[in-house]
Amino acid sequence: MTVTYRVRHKTVYGYSYPVTLSHHLARLKPRETLYQHILSSVVSVTPEPAFEKEETDAFGNTSSFFIVETPHTEMTIVSDFTAEITPPVYPDPARTLSCAGTAELLRHPDTPELLEASLMTNPSCFIPLMPEIKKYASVSVDSGRPVLEAAEEIMRRIYRDFKYDPAATSIATPINQTLAMKRGVCQDFAHVGIACLRSFGLAARYVSGYIRTHRKSGPERQNEIEMIGGDASHAWFSVYVPDFGWVDLDPTNNMYMQSEHLTVGWGRDFDDMSPVKGMMTGGGNHTISVDVAVCPLKAK
Repeated sequence: MTVTYRVRHKTVYGYSYPVTLSHHLARLKPRETLYQHILSSVVSVTPEPAFEKEETDAFGNTSSFFIVETPHTEMTIVSDFTAEITPPVYPDPARTLSCAGTAELLRHPDTPELLEASLMTNPSCFIPLMPEIKKYASVSVDSGRPVLEAAEEIMRRIYRDFKYDPAATSIATPINQTLAMKRGVCQDFAHVGIACLRSFGLAARYVSGYIRTHRKSGPERQNEIEMIGGDASHAWFSVYVPDFGWVDLDPTNNMYMQSEHLTVGWGRDFDDMSPVKGMMTGGGNHTISVDVAVCPLKAK
């Protein structure tokens, strides 16, 4: 069943002193995928930028660069898009190639697809490869075990072992500290899952996007699933499966990507997919307010 969604992501920056000049790079426009068709997508900025430019980055994501020269104590960035989502049909995890066989293909890529996937086996800015991560992963990853079966178990273990706690970590929290605390948010859980797979030479990438939230209200809705990570940017990881492609797994909610995940883009880790980066002159102290709404419009 194909579902159409409208997503509105509003970010408001407040400053204690005027900002006289700011440069920003935003990755807020969603990308077209096999399972996601973009019907419309607009990013607007207030105050109006003096310069704007859109580019495609090395991973195929759309990045928006803009410069604001008007002095301001508040800046608002709004991404508004509509997309159709078709649930993927996944392979049987038990029938996928072994972890050892997959790692061997990635060590000696002989097709453009394998070459691209092999880049996601390496350590990255937020995901260094550490012994403690490999030890945690070794419970699930075995040379003869099917690769998707291993990745699925890692997803389910992270969901079981870690507690969702927005106060526990920041983007600067090292991955080994997250592993020791067993606490964090969706980006932390995605990083741990990716590190586990890369520790054994498997390809895994960081996916940024959104997930629909089901709000419980009234006794008739008590059996509904309440998604964690909704009403904000969300993140999960994707594993490369030979003869199929990439499979997206959400350790925050213990589920494969279905019809309620919307993808903005992917990269090696959060650093490649930070929603907004920037630098400015002035500003003093600042606050950030984020509001995300993911609204289903129709299903067919």
